[in-house]
Amino acid sequence: MNTTLYPLVALFAWTVVLSSLKRFPAILKEPARLAAWFLYLSFALIFTAGWSTIWNRTDGWTGLPESNTLITMCLVVCYSASQLALLQLWSYTPDRARRRVKVTVSIVAVVLTAMIALFVHSDSTHHLQQSFKDWYGGSIEYDTYLFIYLTTYTTAEVEVIRLCRRYSKVMSRSWLRTGLITASVGAAIGLFYSITRFADIAAALTDVDISLWENVAEVGAGLGALLVMIGLTLHWWGPRISALAQRSRRLTAYIRLRPLWAGFYALDSSIAFDDPRGPGSGSVWGRMRTATRVLGDVEYHVARRVVEIRDGILTLRPYQDPAYAERVHTLFAGRGLVGDNLDAAVTAEQIHAALDAREAATHGDRPASPTAGNSPADLDAELKWLLKVTKHFTKRSAMPDELVDTDLTPTGGIA
Repeated sequence: MNTTLYPLVALFAWTVVLSSLKRFPAILKEPARLAAWFLYLSFALIFTAGWSTIWNRTDGWTGLPESNTLITMCLVVCYSASQLALLQLWSYTPDRARRRVKVTVSIVAVVLTAMIALFVHSDSTHHLQQSFKDWYGGSIEYDTYLFIYLTTYTTAEVEVIRLCRRYSKVMSRSWLRTGLITASVGAAIGLFYSITRFADIAAALTDVDISLWENVAEVGAGLGALLVMIGLTLHWWGPRISALAQRSRRLTAYIRLRPLWAGFYALDSSIAFDDPRGPGSGSVWGRMRTATRVLGDVEYHVARRVVEIRDGILTLRPYQDPAYAERVHTLFAGRGLVGDNLDAAVTAEQIHAALDAREAATHGDRPASPTAGNSPADLDAELKWLLKVTKHFTKRSAMPDELVDTDLTPTGGIA
């Protein structure tokens, strides 16, 4: 785990930390952003120190036996303080939050001083010790050191859970609420680490070896810290995910609507605001330019496609036969289609028949008459409807021989 996962996680955290340096003067003016920046910094340092390449060399660099353990645990305390300070800055008024953060920082300073003093005094006891009992129960100084460290870590995690649950319950559905829930889950998972470590101390003092549970502690610490960090920053980068997902849905809809749009365009290219069959459009560069233009403003182009399809439907209204629509409705209802799926299938078949009728006639000589149809209120609903129509239009469920009474003479209208 610490040979592959740790460096990858550290690289991600360092990317965030270093990319924020250009905005650091502005970050210094906003306590919440500064606490978040320290959160990422602590996280990056923890996984950098835990990376096996660094971990195995730390003792030689510092000259202090098992200093890698001390450094990593001190960084965990700093990480816990950063996440707690961030929540305090969110949860209380500025003056009250400032006082609480000062108390948190003061307590952490005392804890770190005590941990370093106790560790240095007990380092000779643990240097090169490999047995579970000697490591967790070798001296009162080291047991006290572990107890202070685990108590601080556990207290911070419990407070994170309390604050996150408290405010997530009163918030509407949003990225911030999702982030608080994620952070509380991460803090709860982190408690498995402290519980396992407390059990290690108790087991060692009673001469019981539970080192097989070491993986539980590692997963609890690593996964828990990762979820807390993601949760506490989710409201900053989560909306970008929503925007990207929306853009992807729009682009997918634009592509999926093409068969229906192409059916209209083949008969009447005037429906297209930008004629895709312009000079050079069939070349590779022409297609690339078209794709680049669409990707540059997907929202606009998918809206244009919807408008052009609706324009195409309007041009077919004189070629629609209400009696034909009734036969199609009866046929598809007999196949078990209901609701919007039934309406979409009927509309798709009407479009097919009207396109055939228009192609066979020079023009419609009867006035359009409105018929019932689907009229969505917004673009999302419009896309949902037209995608259903396109699905049935593409596969054309009704065969001509099933509707032998069809008369291609223009007689009616379609919505």
